[in-house]
Amino acid sequence: MEYWDLYDKDRKPLGRTHLRGEEFSEGEYYVCCEIWVINSEGKLLTTKRHPDKKAGNMWEFVGGGTLAGETTKQSAVRELMEETGIRVSEDEMTLLATYTRKNYFQDIFTVKSDVPIESLTLQPDETVDAKWSSFEDIEKMIAAEEIVYTVGKRFETFREKLEKR
Repeated sequence: MEYWDLYDKDRKPLGRTHLRGEEFSEGEYYVCCEIWVINSEGKLLTTKRHPDKKAGNMWEFVGGGTLAGETTKQSAVRELMEETGIRVSEDEMTLLATYTRKNYFQDIFTVKSDVPIESLTLQPDETVDAKWSSFEDIEKMIAAEEIVYTVGKRFETFREKLEKR
């Protein structure tokens, strides 16, 4: 069972937790993270969702829910390790942006890594493939509807900010 801390629309803690999978009440939000791993060629690590998951067989960036008691940086480090085997410290993570949608705040972090794809350890129930994708590759995945829709929207929204770094 996974529990998340609850927040209000201004991201102030409500002092309650939420069991993943249950319905949210009006005005309740949780926090999650997404990690954009960038290699020295300027390509982003994309992973393919397990076919049994919502939006199965679609490409995305690593990410997930922030567990009760965690910071989003802590959850980003944990999710990256769980889903890919990539070990980084919180100090290596840089907050790119926060994206708010429906009932969640999503902190998008960047981290630099040149890990070879063949050395990744994919989480069996989460991801089935991974690849380094150029910005143009990601645009093609968006156009072909091969990337999770909201992931593509975030990429389009924050691409320019990433390019300026």
